[in-house]
Amino acid sequence: MRIYIASKYIEHKNINRKIFEMLQKENISVFLPKSINVDAITLEEMLYVAETCYDEIEKCNVIVIVAPFGKSVSSEIGYAIALKRSNPDKKIILYNYKNNDKSLSTEAMIMPYLDAETNNIDELIRYIKNCS
Repeated sequence: MRIYIASKYIEHKNINRKIFEMLQKENISVFLPKSINVDAITLEEMLYVAETCYDEIEKCNVIVIVAPFGKSVSSEIGYAIALKRSNPDKKIILYNYKNNDKSLSTEAMIMPYLDAETNNIDELIRYIKNCS
């Protein structure tokens, strides 16, 4: 099993690291886009980061979305949903990190594709472990 963490790089860096470390402690393979270590300033760098991320989303069994999120994460979500439509075994989990992003509950293009939603990190890890 492999996990992809779709999250804001800078704003959520501490929670991203915590999720990453908790999953590694459970011997679960995890990909965090920040690990690419490219600033993505030039168009070539942006393309490299985007293609690397899309390739990883394809490889991963579970996509963890950390909310609130921005435009890049929205792209990752859209791609994960497109893949899930042809492969229902791919799981998408929403982790509502700040527990205040109620706007997603009415997102008709996202909510039907979520397999789980939580605002508790231990519950997130338990759900991921049960996906294997």
